[in-house]
Amino acid sequence: MEQTRLVNLPIIGRVQHGEKIDNKVKEYGYFIAKTQDAYMQSYVEKFDKLFKGKQSIDIEFFSENPLSKKYVRYNQSGEVCRCPQGSNQATQRVKNGWQQIECKGAECEYRQKDTLGKCACNRIGWLKFLIPSVSTDRIFLMKITGQTSISKLDDYIKLQKAQGKSIKGHYTLFLKQIEQANSLGKTFNNYVLDILKKEDFNSSKPIPQTTQNQNKLSTTNAQNVNNQVEQQELDQNTVNNTVVPSISQSPKQDLTSEKIQDNRTVVEETKVSTKKTAKRKSKKEDSKEQEKSEKTANDTTEMNLDNCYTLLRTFSKNILNKGQQKEYFMGEFADMKDTVSEIAIKPEYVEELSQCDLGTVVRLDVQDVGSTKFAVKLEFIQKALKKIAA
Repeated sequence: MEQTRLVNLPIIGRVQHGEKIDNKVKEYGYFIAKTQDAYMQSYVEKFDKLFKGKQSIDIEFFSENPLSKKYVRYNQSGEVCRCPQGSNQATQRVKNGWQQIECKGAECEYRQKDTLGKCACNRIGWLKFLIPSVSTDRIFLMKITGQTSISKLDDYIKLQKAQGKSIKGHYTLFLKQIEQANSLGKTFNNYVLDILKKEDFNSSKPIPQTTQNQNKLSTTNAQNVNNQVEQQELDQNTVNNTVVPSISQSPKQDLTSEKIQDNRTVVEETKVSTKKTAKRKSKKEDSKEQEKSEKTANDTTEMNLDNCYTLLRTFSKNILNKGQQKEYFMGEFADMKDTVSEIAIKPEYVEELSQCDLGTVVRLDVQDVGSTKFAVKLEFIQKALKKIAA
């Protein structure tokens, strides 16, 4: 139980290496971070200073199960069916909410490829981790749609467990470009995720930390970017733009992060003689800040996260109450075990919750009344407010 509680630590945002712009996937080939929470923007800015333009990030797994996998089917209205990998129980959207159905697995008609090599139901992965250099008490999420990337991470974790090792620890997550072929025989150069223990990565030959010069990319690579949405079985690294806004994060094309770093180094070296005293003071302040950060992390780990839920969506539903149909404001929530429940909300909390979006974290006191769950008490832990059009 202790292992699953930490999964619901407050979220900073998403880590990606591409995004969907104008219904097309733009692959950057390096990591970026996004958030919808204005209060978390400072963490994103810190991420950019440390990792923008780089193909590797140092992370920490705080749970023995950092990667969750499920099959998901979408249509124009959004997600309509989901099923955890390895389960035969799926959840399907119906007119009045969600219902449990039997999953046929590989025999399901939606998992069969059409003439274009696509299938409606595809496997996705969610990776949960800390980036200690950015924050020690708030986590990042990464949505992974590339099948090779999901398999690489899953196989690595399974091997560690088979050897009796704990998954918790420090790792380096990195990107590498490989050539892949789809079911129609077309080949693409795709970026895939891989992972190593931090010490192993640092001791091995480093991979390039910047993206390739765009002038050297072949027409095959350009085709890869435009066709990533269609190649669901490849590592097209699709990004779900319903969670984060699509804003440009691309660096200038005529500069690499290594050149920028070199320039910064030259400037710093010219100032070193006049800043020795300031650096000594800064080191002392950093030491105090580190102690404070470690204490905050320890306090967060020990805090009580019982009855914590993450909001998935809100909606209205008619419920039979004392022989009469009555409309209730409902919230669909995922608990610490990733169990999804529909919970009726008391009127006093409706207005505030209706302004919240996917990712809002709350603590609920839930009571069962007949076949319906009611939240008799609601406490906000972290809000993700809906975007309001101007």
